[in-house]
This record gives sequence, C-alpha cells and structure tokens, in this order.
Amino acid sequence: MQESPETSDQSTLSMSNIVNSLNRRLRVLEERHSQIQRKTEVIEDNMINNHKEVSEGIKKINSDIKEMKRDFEDIKENMRRLIKEVGSRAKKEDVDVIQKYLDLWNPTNFVTNRELDKAVKRIISEK
Repeated sequence: MQESPETSDQSTLSMSNIVNSLNRRLRVLEERHSQIQRKTEVIEDNMINNHKEVSEGIKKINSDIKEMKRDFEDIKENMRRLIKEVGSRAKKEDVDVIQKYLDLWNPTNFVTNRELDKAVKRIISEK
C-alpha cells in the first residue's frame, strides 16, 4: 500500500495546517496566560497597597482612641476635684445662719480695745 504522491502531499499539507493551527492556538493561550499573570500582579500590588492603607488607618484609629481615653480620664479627674471643691464650700443654709448671728450680735456696735482704753481712762479721770 503505497500512497500516491498527491495523497502524501495532501497529508503533509493537512498535518502542516494542523501544526500551524496548534501553534496559533498555543501562542494565543500563552498571550492569555501572560495577560492573566500581569493582571494577577496588578491585583496583588493593589491588595498590598490596600492592606497597608487599612493598617495605617487602624493604627491612627487606635491612637485616637487612646488619646480620647486619656482625655476622658482627665475630664473625670477634673470632675472629681470640682465635686470635692463644691462639697467643701459653705451651703446657703450655713451662710443664712451666720447672717442671723451677725444681725443678732451686730458687731458694728462692738468696742475696740483702743476705744475701751480711752473710755476707761476718761471715766477714771472724771472721778
């Protein structure tokens, strides 16, 4: 069984077409693979950058929270001092009681030591 030269040429041509087609398909697949690799690298870079940004944001938020806690503690301490100071002040009732005693005693009519000495000397000298 010998093939005719024409059949042999056709067979070779058919094989050549198949090989060429496979080569084209392989190049297309390789190009697609390269594109997918580039896209994957870009996505990885974006993910890394996003991760860095999120990490920095979280650090900033944590720092702000710590500062707010310190401020809150300062406010609480100031409130404690203010409450203590207000508690040590005289109440209105206490001031009213003192006012009543002052009105009763009327210290503006009290005599000073100097005035008393003068009055005693004057009384003694009159006798």
